[in-house]
Amino acid sequence: MTPISAAAQDLFELEVFEYGTTPPGDFEVALHTNVLSSRGVAAESTAKNHQPAHLSVEVTRGWTDRFESALFIQTAPFGPAGSARFGGGHLRGKIRLAELPAVPLRIAVSGEYAFNRTAFDNERQTLEARAILDYVRGRLSLIANPSLEVVTRGAEEGLEPVFDVSARAAWQAIPRAAMTVDYFSAAATTRHLQPETGAHHLVFGGLDMDMGSGWELAVGAGHCVTRKEPWLVRSVIGFSF
Repeated sequence: MTPISAAAQDLFELEVFEYGTTPPGDFEVALHTNVLSSRGVAAESTAKNHQPAHLSVEVTRGWTDRFESALFIQTAPFGPAGSARFGGGHLRGKIRLAELPAVPLRIAVSGEYAFNRTAFDNERQTLEARAILDYVRGRLSLIANPSLEVVTRGAEEGLEPVFDVSARAAWQAIPRAAMTVDYFSAAATTRHLQPETGAHHLVFGGLDMDMGSGWELAVGAGHCVTRKEPWLVRSVIGFSF
């Protein structure tokens, strides 16, 4: 598979989904920034879908105690002259299903429709179903997001679904800050970095902070652990109201 046909779109969104939902009637606005280091094939490429900095905005609204919806708009504003700036977006719904106190495990599910510009992703439309398995014990939390994605319009339309896993381990060091380790699997999150000739496994270390007054900040850095690739620095600034 060539770099042009490899899916770059997931550089916009590297996120592990938690069990919780936005309270009914409330909104949350989040600014996602993902930047590749200056070294490496992806950062040096002149192909439009290898722009090293992506900036996205996510707006989430809570509708009930268990259901929220979100709109995710993707941009690449710092590309070279003449490059594409608008990457597409996602429409997502998430519903909390159950809590199992004896385990303790909390279960939710999300569904997502993505529409992509071909300058960034040859798969123009996709559908994804994602399970959310959230385990909390004291200061420790573990989250797994297995997902299935199917291409409804694009080069791989009609092929079998793609399976991905993202996961998080977090330790609540102090009441308003947690240390995190995030993992993203091969098929849909990192194949923008190189032709998809083998598996990729992306690992991040980071810090999540509650800044008070509705503000939250998450920062992290990581890279592919199965091959030599650029470092990726990401941040999410969120505000709830």
